[in-house]
Amino acid sequence: MRRRSPLRFAILVCILLSSVGADADDLRLDRENMRNILNIVAKDIEKNYHDATLGGLDWKALTEEARKKIEDAKSVSAMVTAIFSLVDKLHDSHTVFLAPQRVARPRFGFEAKPFGDEIRIYSLNPKGAAAAAGLKIGDRIVQINGFSAERNSFDLMMLYYRVLHPVLRLQVVYARGDSPPQTVLLDAKVKQGTMVEDLTNDLNLWRLIAEADETTTYFTNAFDGGIAYMQVPTFSGGHLPMPHRFDSAKAVIIDLRGNLGGNTDVLAELTGHFEAQPGTMADIVTRKKTDSIKFKPQKPNFAAPMFILVDSESASAAEMFARHFQRGRRATIIGDRTSGRVNAAQFFPEHIGTDRIIPFGLEISVGRVVFPDGEQLEKRGVTPDVQCVPTAEQLSNGHDPCLAMALTLARKAAGLPEDLPDSTRKDLAALVASMNRERESGWKD
Repeated sequence: MRRRSPLRFAILVCILLSSVGADADDLRLDRENMRNILNIVAKDIEKNYHDATLGGLDWKALTEEARKKIEDAKSVSAMVTAIFSLVDKLHDSHTVFLAPQRVARPRFGFEAKPFGDEIRIYSLNPKGAAAAAGLKIGDRIVQINGFSAERNSFDLMMLYYRVLHPVLRLQVVYARGDSPPQTVLLDAKVKQGTMVEDLTNDLNLWRLIAEADETTTYFTNAFDGGIAYMQVPTFSGGHLPMPHRFDSAKAVIIDLRGNLGGNTDVLAELTGHFEAQPGTMADIVTRKKTDSIKFKPQKPNFAAPMFILVDSESASAAEMFARHFQRGRRATIIGDRTSGRVNAAQFFPEHIGTDRIIPFGLEISVGRVVFPDGEQLEKRGVTPDVQCVPTAEQLSNGHDPCLAMALTLARKAAGLPEDLPDSTRKDLAALVASMNRERESGWKD
């Protein structure tokens, strides 16, 4: 989650035009460039990170270790990795080095994320390498290039293979049902994109890992019995299209699955639709001061029971929204444990060179997000009140058991029979099919 300038929540993406060392045979200039970049990165963090002790790390010694790795490196990718690894030692979700990027990006044609403690494919490009190799939605990824696919490290692993040290081949070990694991080789299709340098973009770093375009459609639906549904895919951008037909809702379902966060203005706006009195959600504690994230009532204003859907990709502002209403016992949280990526961050656009400018980026957590009683979500996330993780079969069939569960609970809260009538089941199936088509449309050659 980010605040609008100067503080931001969620990791900003810097998509850059230049690359370091266009001549692969000459690492001397590359090495000099990366030394200079390391100096800037280390000093920026030392000056701006919210914890002046840098988590108790011996920052100068670790910086020297990174410098030695750059001196010994045989490739630009190894140099970039040395700097990224230094920054990653802070283990902070919003402190990340974004290196000068090459225009070419590998595309393997699949998206995967944690479902509980397992990594499963949830989207496939029908024309991509993964589909051609026989992978299917619902398959569990066991290993990639010899490394275990685990909940706490999968995103970083894909960041490495798709961005930091892009590879043209992935060896994927996967499992399907009760069959023994199988191994396939995926040869990337290289996308020669038109990169745009935009250091104020509201995109999120973890979108950089994804191959499919981000879903930005706000799906809404009014189910039988006065059950209102709204999917909120992001807190970035302008005002939310809050539907006024929710005025008479007996229960409201807010779907934050896959929502990576956004700015605090949008967070406060959505919160205000469900709060009758102004208040403070949390504080942002920096080295020098404490700011507050405040909200005030918005029209229309809903007092109906709330049911909030989350998953392993729900992050930042989405996590704060869910936890705020969970803490106040105003909502039931349904789904998977969230990502635990909640800090206040500022993006630092940097560059080296004069005749030939090489831009790069660095996002730094400049503040901790703290709830009124001192609770923090960073590295912890939100634990749902009702656990719901789709099975491989449900993913494969395009079903949404968690939304169905939310509907059942919402009907009970509204005093309706819990069993979904046929009309509601048809409405649910149509809505889920529309959302699946929207996700599939994100795949472009």
